[in-house]
Amino acid sequence: MKKFTFKKWVPEGRYRSFETGSTDIKLNKKIVGQIAERRLDYKWTISFAVKKEKTSNDPAGFTWKKMIIPFDSEPEARKFIQERTEEIIAKFDLYSFDD
Repeated sequence: MKKFTFKKWVPEGRYRSFETGSTDIKLNKKIVGQIAERRLDYKWTISFAVKKEKTSNDPAGFTWKKMIIPFDSEPEARKFIQERTEEIIAKFDLYSFDD
C-alpha cells in the first residue's frame, strides 16, 4: 500500500519573516505536491502536481490542482491527505519532481 510522506520547510535567512512555511508532499520519495500557508487568512491549502500534455504555449509537463477546502492547521491538512491516500492516487495522475 502506498502512502504519502511529508517534509516541512521552515523559512530561513534574512527575509524569513516575509515568507510563509510550507510542507512538501512526497510519494515514493518524490515530491508530488505541497501544503502551504496562505498569507491572507493564515489558512493552509493543499496542491498536487498533476501530469498534462505539453504544448508550445505551455511546455510544462504538469499543472497544479489545488484543493478547495482550507484547513486551520498544517497537521489537519496532513491528516486529510493520509485519510484519502488511495482516493487521491486513483483520481490524479501525479507528476513527481526530483529532489
